[in-house]
Amino acid sequence: MLRRALCKLRCVTRPRTTLGNASACVTRRQIVTLAAQRTNTNGVLRVGMSAKAVGSVYAREYAASAAAAVPGKYDWKSVKGFLFDIDGTLVDTDPLHLVAFRDCLKKAGVTIEVDHEFFKENISGRSNPDIARDLLPELTQEEKEKWIVDKEEYFCDLARSQIEPVKGLRELMAWIKSNGVKCAAVTNAPRPNAEMLLGGIGMRDEFDLLVIANEEAANKPHPEPYLAAMRRLGLSAEECCALEDSVPGATAAIAAGVHTIGVLTSQTDAAMKEAGVGQTIGDYHELLDEIESARQE
Repeated sequence: MLRRALCKLRCVTRPRTTLGNASACVTRRQIVTLAAQRTNTNGVLRVGMSAKAVGSVYAREYAASAAAAVPGKYDWKSVKGFLFDIDGTLVDTDPLHLVAFRDCLKKAGVTIEVDHEFFKENISGRSNPDIARDLLPELTQEEKEKWIVDKEEYFCDLARSQIEPVKGLRELMAWIKSNGVKCAAVTNAPRPNAEMLLGGIGMRDEFDLLVIANEEAANKPHPEPYLAAMRRLGLSAEECCALEDSVPGATAAIAAGVHTIGVLTSQTDAAMKEAGVGQTIGDYHELLDEIESARQE
C-alpha cells in the first residue's frame, strides 16, 4: 500500500523499492514523486506526474500568455495592479503550515518525516484536496474532507497568536494606496483561513479583491485564479505584477502572462528562478526601494 511505502522512508536511499508498477533503486525524492503519481488538474487525471510537472504542463498550455511574463525588471511606471498570494507571501506562515501538516499527517498514520524539504516539494503552494489525495490515498473522500477541516482548525489555532506580515509589506501597501494602484489577494487557501490571515495582520480591508482558488474553475498552478483576478479588476496582464513564494503559485501567475516576483520566505532563489519568475526579493523594503527608484528616473 502507498502509505506503507511512504512510511519506509527513513533513509536517503533504499536498495530497491516497488511502488505501484515502478521498481528501481531510488532516492527519497524519487519515492515521494512516485507517491504523487495521481494529479488531477482541472478535472483531468494526469498519471505519473509530480506537482512540479503539472505546473510545467500549464506553462506549456498557456505558452502564449506566459511569453509576456519574460524574466527581467518590470516597468514600474506602468504598474496598475498588484496580485499577492497570501501564505508565505504576505505572511510567513510556512513554518506554521509545516507543523500543522506534520502533526496531522502523523495523526492520520503517515510516519514519513515531514521536514522542510518534503514540505517544499510536496505541500507548499498546493491545495488541500490535492495534498490529501496524494498523501492520504487510503482515506475515503469523507475522511479526507474531515482531515482537511481538522488540519485547518489546528493551523488557525497556531496562527492566531504568531503571524506577522513580511517585512516592508505595510510600507508597500501604503505606497499602493497613495498611488491609486489596485491590489488583489489570490490564494489556494480556504476562505476562512485567508480572511483570518488578512485580519490577523490588520489588512482585511486593504485589498480591492480576494480571489479564493477553490471557488474558481481551478486551483493554482492553473492560471485561472490570476485570470479571474485581472478580469474583476479590469486590468491586463501587462498592467499587473504578481508576488508569489511557491513554485505552483509562480507557475499560475506566469501562465497568466503576469510579471512574477518570487518572495524568498520558503523557496530558494534558484528554485523560484527555475520556475520562471522575473526576479526575487527578500522582503518588501527591497521591492519598494526598486519601485521608487524606477519611478524617479
